[in-house]
Amino acid sequence: MFIDNLDKIIGLVGLIMGIELIAIAIFTLSLAYFRSPVVAGVIGNMSSLGMTLGTIIVFVKREMH
Repeated sequence: MFIDNLDKIIGLVGLIMGIELIAIAIFTLSLAYFRSPVVAGVIGNMSSLGMTLGTIIVFVKREMH
């Protein structure tokens, strides 16, 4: 069973790494714009959380149909 789902696991790991790289880029850009590490951290974490929850919802909906 683990070997059958290995491609999905590798794909999800790559997707999560991509989401985190995008969140780091958003954090860096908002840090340069707002000049406040707290605001930039909140924006980066919220964007990462939003993308992760969106990905989970998409995969759950796909598996239910």
